[in-house]
Amino acid sequence: MREVIRLGNVVRLNADGHRALGGVSLCVHKGERVRILGAPGSGKTALARVIAGTERPHSGGVHVMGEPVYDMTEDKAAVFRNRHIGYIPRVPAFWDGLTVLDNVTMPLSIRGVSASRRAKAGKEHLGTLGLLYAAHASPMRLLPYELRLAAIARALVTQPEILLLDEILAGLNAKEASKLADTLQVLWKFGGYTLLSLTADAGDAIQADRTITLDHGKNQEEKL
Repeated sequence: MREVIRLGNVVRLNADGHRALGGVSLCVHKGERVRILGAPGSGKTALARVIAGTERPHSGGVHVMGEPVYDMTEDKAAVFRNRHIGYIPRVPAFWDGLTVLDNVTMPLSIRGVSASRRAKAGKEHLGTLGLLYAAHASPMRLLPYELRLAAIARALVTQPEILLLDEILAGLNAKEASKLADTLQVLWKFGGYTLLSLTADAGDAIQADRTITLDHGKNQEEKL
């Protein structure tokens, strides 16, 4: 299978000088579902950020789709992320002054896609996720579960190859978490995405082909 993500001995330091990532090496292939499991403070968010290119490692290499994300300028990394990665952080950021639809289609606006095409794509994804009723609402009116759906719609609207999910089920009740996990499974099955799910919950409902444990910034032997 084609290699989509490769990290080689990646080190990332916190502001206090301690290692958020202490030499992480891993490889993810096209179409895989990989769970990154680690307790709070284990380095999961730092790992997500270096893969997404929102932060640079202090040493080591990060290649995504064969491109050296770790060596890109901030602007180039942002363009690359817009094209290839659907990144959903634990707390999705939405502009309160914009509608849900406008927030969802913001990545297409950044690309310069016309308003009509943006609206069509946004409504299609919101409809697929059962959230079209909220298209013209303020994000402030959405429940946490609905906000996660909106974040997924925003991640998918650019048709990325990779979905990077950072604690996406955190804070949801069991029924909501199960329903959202089922939705992601359907999306993965029919969308052909490579899926990385970062979680502190060993019983996370999101299905995975393999699990990599992250402990104090170091990845442990993979559990098949």
